[in-house]
Amino acid sequence: MEKNTGKMHVVKNEKATKSIKDMTADERKEAIASLEQEINQRNREIAEKFYVVEGSDRVAKAVLKFMTEEAKWKFTEAIGVVECIKEIEKALDKTKGGKEFFLQVLPLEAIWFFINKVEGTGLESAVYYQDNLLKPIGDALGRVKADRDAVNQMTMDLGSLEVGADFEAEPEQQPADVNA
Repeated sequence: MEKNTGKMHVVKNEKATKSIKDMTADERKEAIASLEQEINQRNREIAEKFYVVEGSDRVAKAVLKFMTEEAKWKFTEAIGVVECIKEIEKALDKTKGGKEFFLQVLPLEAIWFFINKVEGTGLESAVYYQDNLLKPIGDALGRVKADRDAVNQMTMDLGSLEVGADFEAEPEQQPADVNA
């Protein structure tokens, strides 16, 4: 039976939890295969998941207006603008008076790319930009980052399993005269 402890992926049998150094080669191979499968599953989930963008249809309309009228693009970035607008319009249709709308990771990252090119002047435009674009999209991307951080931790654990290193174990104490 397997368990992800959040720090280190370990294999758990009925009697005790085994550290990496106590695993047999077959147990390690089984743990590696299982962790690879879990990483792939989580990556698929992240790509397909709809993330909350807080701020109701007001924010959705502001993002749509920005992408429609103000997004600066070059060459093939035009495709990103077109695809983002399609996704925002779908989300706006589903929102209709709700407190938030939902976008997948790809449009969120594309919108972030385009809003990072914005230059402005004055307090009024800065507040509008912050409240309607920067903060809502940035918060949604923060949730994406949290999901990706969990996958990154699993990937590091996978590397530990593959090389047989137990980075979570306490270092062994050696007598002082060994290295003298």
